[in-house]
Amino acid sequence: MTFISATAAALTPHPLDFVEVAVLERAGLVESRHRGIAALVGPDGKLIDHLGVSKRLIYPRSAVKPLQVVAMRRAGLDLVGEELAICAGSHQGTARHIALVDGILAGVGLDENALQCPQAWPGNPAARAEAEGVSKAAFNCSGKHAGFIAASKAAGWDVETYLDPQHPLQALVAEVLEEFSGEKILHSTVDGCGAPLHTITVEGLARAIGKFAATEPEIANAMLANPWAVGDAKTPDALIMEHGMVSKLGAEGVFVIGLKTGHGVAVKIADGSLRAAPLVALKLLQRNGLIDDATHDELHNALAVKSLGGSESLGELRAL
Repeated sequence: MTFISATAAALTPHPLDFVEVAVLERAGLVESRHRGIAALVGPDGKLIDHLGVSKRLIYPRSAVKPLQVVAMRRAGLDLVGEELAICAGSHQGTARHIALVDGILAGVGLDENALQCPQAWPGNPAARAEAEGVSKAAFNCSGKHAGFIAASKAAGWDVETYLDPQHPLQALVAEVLEEFSGEKILHSTVDGCGAPLHTITVEGLARAIGKFAATEPEIANAMLANPWAVGDAKTPDALIMEHGMVSKLGAEGVFVIGLKTGHGVAVKIADGSLRAAPLVALKLLQRNGLIDDATHDELHNALAVKSLGGSESLGELRAL
């Protein structure tokens, strides 16, 4: 177990730092409520809009995978298209996803045994039903791990210790996170996939994804051209990317959207549920004139959880 410093502890969100950001209604009554923190920054990295106290530390989880790929590229990762996109992905373990992961590893003369992520069943229901058992390649972070391995191979670094916080690649990841967020890393631990996990403020995360979308066209365009490789056909980030916006979900209610203009938005839902986060991010973009009403409404209708009474819709989840 790791313990945080006094400085990091002081920036940890207090319950009152979160505000109500979304509600689920049924027949005119609010049935459920979500609290959260959100931040929208401009191309200059300055805060434009926010909900709650945005200068609070969170674990960004998989929302920072695009930035980890920036570090991989700087180390020498030479992938394009689908293979580059899945390195930034939290895929759902379909046969296409696993084939990409296996292809990346085969390209450096290795196989699934080199992956140091846990084993898992595919997240995609159809793929799960067809799977014969758990595997490392089916784990949703295996694309990132394959990228870590390929980048380490390209740089001539040790592959067996690629998850060690002191490994040159992980040091490069930390450097990229600080550069893009404009913040110093105040606390680190281990993510669910076994990789180092660094805290960042909600505002810093928004700044980082905005800068990424504006300054890393090769990676961003690979993600936008292959949203299914980043998530799955109907995951929230994939649906949003079909509209030309870089998007990435993270565990425990984290969600980011970056625009090529350099605007970035980040959301953290207090209860860890993801269902409200993309709606809140889209609402912030809409109310600041960064997406039009038609785009917002189309995505809202695709992403909003419905309150059903039999087959009749009695309400839905909406951002406040």
